[in-house]
Amino acid sequence: MKLAAIILAATIFGAGAVHAQDAARQKLDLPSPKPLVISKSLSAKGTLVMEVNVGEVRVVRSDEEKTIRLTIEPHAYYGDATVQSWVRRFDVAGDRASIDLKLPKDNDNHSSPVVTVYLPLQTDLRLELGVGHLTVKGIDGNKDLHVGVGELTVGIQDGSKYSEIRTGTKIGDASDTVSHKHADGFFPRTERTSLQGIYKLNATVGIGDVNIVQD
Repeated sequence: MKLAAIILAATIFGAGAVHAQDAARQKLDLPSPKPLVISKSLSAKGTLVMEVNVGEVRVVRSDEEKTIRLTIEPHAYYGDATVQSWVRRFDVAGDRASIDLKLPKDNDNHSSPVVTVYLPLQTDLRLELGVGHLTVKGIDGNKDLHVGVGELTVGIQDGSKYSEIRTGTKIGDASDTVSHKHADGFFPRTERTSLQGIYKLNATVGIGDVNIVQD
């Protein structure tokens, strides 16, 4: 009986300790880290040239005309000066914007900052991401996109606007659901050409998957 009582008391104490730890964690819950937001003027039918070393990068259509907006959302707490130092370059000259980001590699890149770039509807893109996931949606224009290691997803609203759509990777899947093409294995590629269309799309990944999807 004494042994049973000791076990029961230990169980109750252990449960109480766990509850206390959970309560302590809840008290320590902090608001999300403050994002960095930078906006500049960019004319319609402009060009964005962008390089990022690591992270999750999203390029989407802006609700504001003639504006490019860069948002960086950290997944950990950093000082404002530190977050701003990640932006090695953000220049706009005429109809050309240039962005160069050097982001921290948090937790093997699984919790690196999320970068979102908002652009006018018609913008040509030349983007390169070292490691991570690049998503481009809601943007019309020529596109030259590359991810070293990771995943690349490109949304197209109207496939007839493109005279060329090419995808490729060294190891992984290359899929163009808009053109109903798919390849996998080593050095898979898809290609669709047309006499119609005013834009060209080239989307490649070193190691990983590339996907063209309907927006």
